[in-house]
Amino acid sequence: MSSGDAPLEVVGVEKTGSKPKSKEFYPFAYSLLDSTKDQYCWTCLGEKVNVWVITGEIIESVEFSFFRTCDVCKVAMFCSKECQASGTFDHKYECGALKKCSDLNTDERMLIRIIGRYKDILDGNDKKINGFYTNRESGRSIMEIWEHCADMKKDENAMNAFNKIYERVKQFGDKNHLVDEETVFQLHSRNFINRHSISNVDYLREIGKGLYLDLCRYDHSCRPNAIYSCNGIVAKLRALHDNVDLENVETTHYTYIELPPCKIQRRHMLKETWYFECHCDRCDDPEDNWLTAVICPVCISKTEFRKTVKLHGPEAYANPETLEIVCERCHTTLDREYIFMALDGMRTIRRTIENAEDVSTDPVELLKIYQGALMSYERILPMSNAYFCQLIAAMIPLISRVSMTKKERLVASLDLHSKCEPFVRYVYRFAHPSKAMHFLQMGQLHLELNNDKDAARYLIEAHRIMDYLFGSDHFLSKQTKGFMDHALSSLMQFQRSFIADTGRKKALKDAEKNKRKRNNKKNKKNLEKLEKMQNGNSTKKTVDDDLGDLPELVADL
Repeated sequence: MSSGDAPLEVVGVEKTGSKPKSKEFYPFAYSLLDSTKDQYCWTCLGEKVNVWVITGEIIESVEFSFFRTCDVCKVAMFCSKECQASGTFDHKYECGALKKCSDLNTDERMLIRIIGRYKDILDGNDKKINGFYTNRESGRSIMEIWEHCADMKKDENAMNAFNKIYERVKQFGDKNHLVDEETVFQLHSRNFINRHSISNVDYLREIGKGLYLDLCRYDHSCRPNAIYSCNGIVAKLRALHDNVDLENVETTHYTYIELPPCKIQRRHMLKETWYFECHCDRCDDPEDNWLTAVICPVCISKTEFRKTVKLHGPEAYANPETLEIVCERCHTTLDREYIFMALDGMRTIRRTIENAEDVSTDPVELLKIYQGALMSYERILPMSNAYFCQLIAAMIPLISRVSMTKKERLVASLDLHSKCEPFVRYVYRFAHPSKAMHFLQMGQLHLELNNDKDAARYLIEAHRIMDYLFGSDHFLSKQTKGFMDHALSSLMQFQRSFIADTGRKKALKDAEKNKRKRNNKKNKKNLEKLEKMQNGNSTKKTVDDDLGDLPELVADL
């Protein structure tokens, strides 16, 4: 996947020590998603904010940030006059098309922008337009980035998708900003292969697509040592640990896909979209085959021991010639029917997750479907199995939507999070934000259940990652720190109360001990006095006096 280009000098480098901790990249073109185009500014991607206003007995939502709509197309939205003016560089390519057809989708709007910008550069207009490259700098041209035109032309689905997009672009696009069909395909191919998701500032929601010419020169890895996030249109590549050299495109990698799937799933996704088979450190690591392991049926039936056995990889076979799979613990050869049942279970779980919402949107029904699958395969698939963990992850958001007591909901959610924890730690290495989010959620659940010690442990780990990645001023860092401080405060308060209570108990114990000492001392003196009286050793008192004191001495004793 490497393009073989030399390292870039990129604007916006934040350094810690001798190595940059993050790098900023600017888009060649970008576009909001269909689902978010009415919620964000088309230039800066700032979010439209609504507030609730109470007028008498009426509560209504009112736009707090007064977005303005383009006077021509009536579709594009801008948060200010400045954004509307600066957004002209991109919006001018699509404005006429949107006026003719207001429902142009993300891919169509994006391609129109790319074609228009490419043609302006080709015609030399970029030199004439003041501000053409403001916040849009890149170290290479769009035709220099990676493409898979030959592979796409062999892909019937990809070509059908392109033809639909091209017909709409040709029909509604401005003829002055169009180029020939082959060039459009070349541009589309590069956009399709290299574009990135644009998230909102909180890194929680995808809101658009962007083509970053410099960012896409970094290769993919299923075990990344960097991630990218967005702040408006600016993408930032962040190192996941201190040893990452972001200047070196050969050793720095981020992921193109989600990381939880097993090797088979990941390679399928990459081959389907990016036309290559991944051989990164993780895909070539035999340990990754544990994600498709099964439980030995003999071990669990006889001793309830959940011994996991690999199904994939050369190390899974005890006999390379017969391909027999043997449990290392009990030395039992796994029956082929059992193996097929386990493989079918993984496929069933995948289909269940993919099709569940088509069957029902009721969270109670969905949870029952997932719980049924969980019970069916919990003695076949271990917690390390990727499909099993994906099933658990699908259940987590449903817990909050099902009717149950607060404590039951918290306990159920924490149980599911805890089951996934080893899998999360394996999949998300280094200071990955997904791991931090998982720990943040676990910390919050422990906090609500008054498990302050466990809450503090998870929240401290989550905060370290958030603070390392995003800095102390980022929303996620502040949120995590707030929960962490609350947990630590509760823990310290408990410790102070415990110490104070222990001190009070110790003081009472010491007082009682001192009282006993005083009484023992007094009793000892009285005994000595009594012994002297009995032995006739007392010379200061008469016998009658001694006998008179006897009842008092006995009472003291």
